Amino acid sequence: MIRPRNIFVLIILLSIAFSSCRRQSMQLRSSVRKTQNDVRYFNRDVNKVKNFLGIEEGDNAEDMDSSSQNLFTPIDQKNIFTTYGYVYDAINGSKDVINSSNFYWDSIQKVYYVRNKKYSKIKPENEVFGWHPYWMGSAWESYPFELLSTISYFSYKLDPETGSYTNPQQMIEWRNTAMIDSAKLKKTKVLLTVSSHGYKNNNSFLGDQAKWGVLIDSLSNLLLDRDADGVDINFENLPYLKRGSFNRFIEELRKRLNQKLGTKTPIISLTLPAVDSREIFDIKDLQKSVDLFVIMGYDYNTGPQLQGAVAPLLPFESKNISLNTTLKYYIDVGIDPSKTVLALPYYGSMWEGNIGEGGTTSSMFERKVTYREIMSIFNDEFVTKNNLSPTLEKNSMTNYFNITYPDNTTKEVWFDDDYTLGKKYDFAITNKLKGIGIWALGYDNGYNELWDVIESKFATNAVPVVDPVGQIEGYPIKVSNYILKKKDLLIVSSLFFLFAVVIGFVLALSDWKVRDSIVKNQFHRFIMVMIIFIFLTPIIYLINEVFFLKSTWKYYAVFILGGLTIYLSSLLKIKSTKRP
Repeated sequence: MIRPRNIFVLIILLSIAFSSCRRQSMQLRSSVRKTQNDVRYFNRDVNKVKNFLGIEEGDNAEDMDSSSQNLFTPIDQKNIFTTYGYVYDAINGSKDVINSSNFYWDSIQKVYYVRNKKYSKIKPENEVFGWHPYWMGSAWESYPFELLSTISYFSYKLDPETGSYTNPQQMIEWRNTAMIDSAKLKKTKVLLTVSSHGYKNNNSFLGDQAKWGVLIDSLSNLLLDRDADGVDINFENLPYLKRGSFNRFIEELRKRLNQKLGTKTPIISLTLPAVDSREIFDIKDLQKSVDLFVIMGYDYNTGPQLQGAVAPLLPFESKNISLNTTLKYYIDVGIDPSKTVLALPYYGSMWEGNIGEGGTTSSMFERKVTYREIMSIFNDEFVTKNNLSPTLEKNSMTNYFNITYPDNTTKEVWFDDDYTLGKKYDFAITNKLKGIGIWALGYDNGYNELWDVIESKFATNAVPVVDPVGQIEGYPIKVSNYILKKKDLLIVSSLFFLFAVVIGFVLALSDWKVRDSIVKNQFHRFIMVMIIFIFLTPIIYLINEVFFLKSTWKYYAVFILGGLTIYLSSLLKIKSTKRP
């Protein structure tokens, strides 16, 4: 039985609690009114800004997208990051890809930038063009597409007799390869190269305009199948008498592709030879239809010539051929540097020879060797054992090395590495070219140093972020955004859950066995007090935070009520009831 004295004490405590709650209710109403006034003042200031910017009130204001609304908040976000950056890092992790230390504020552009290698991409004003030859198979899986502006599938082999293609297997691959999807994910443009080599083949095709229509129709279907961005034209060994026909073909290609692709203007790139037959291309006329010129800055010494660089920067020995003379020629004939790239080799050239009697050496061109193959030569047991290393030829800015084997056979290899390619990239930049090209992608498979040079010369890892708080990729922020969007639903669900728990707890107390267990067992009383703490703590916290009371004594109220609960529970006595 509960004693009368205890009932009296309980009534007094309830009266005190009621009086305290009444005072708190009045304070809450006052705080709400103050908050409403602050909101009105804020809205008034925002409207002033809108009026200043010429943004009218009405339905359109509610339809503004988040990027427009963010125009009003860059300074506020700067202050948020300055003051609460540690909170941001605590939520997302200070070692996360994005954290507060990655952001810097551009006061001129009024925008944040985030720097991280993950966000590396080619600068908008530059171009890095690469060919993916079909024979490289799945090597594309290792391509860093973020460092490629454009990738061109090589190739649609032109049938000069019909205008169709001679390699159906590769066209099936074009229609199905996941390489195109991977490139698009990184916003890399995708082209299809049309290749036609040889004087006779080009003379036959360019001499019959009906074949042009077959080619253009076929290309249009292939581009539409993969939502590709355009074509790359690779015609080598053009007949001089077909110079005008080639110009008309490119003009017709531009006109017909524009009509057939409709929604977007297709890109047309054109490869230009380094030396042979370059005078056949009428650059000034072609510039009217071509978006990008790709100068093939390689194959200078890969035949019966004397040993030498594949892509010499300056002339080597007596022959006056080099990247410098090639580019000078095209600039002199009026090429636009801002739509021109200089393609360079990811391969070298190898000569083999013999040392005869008297020490004389005879050698002949053996084959082209990829950068990957060249690097594997350096790991050859004979090379490493004899501590052989390449030499830099400074005029051509190309590496070479000689190997003499015990049987008096020799090999000589000329090749570019990250250092020499970097110097040739500087040459392109100095001449104000749009960028560089790569023949061919995958030839360096397994080695990243060549990509590191491209990143340092042509890429940026600074990405503009208008709304750094809202554009985070961190998982905790995504969860928080979801909670904020669904807050009404979550609050109602939480209240129903809390209500169910309270009802369940009250129903449990209606059982005399539960009450008897709580009263007679000190540990059980402690558990009951803890449950009350669990209920009271969030309630008081919400009152304090949601209604902006910001008073520290509210937290002590939890402990005061908990202490009263312990005291009252110690006074409760329940008379044992004998049960049959």
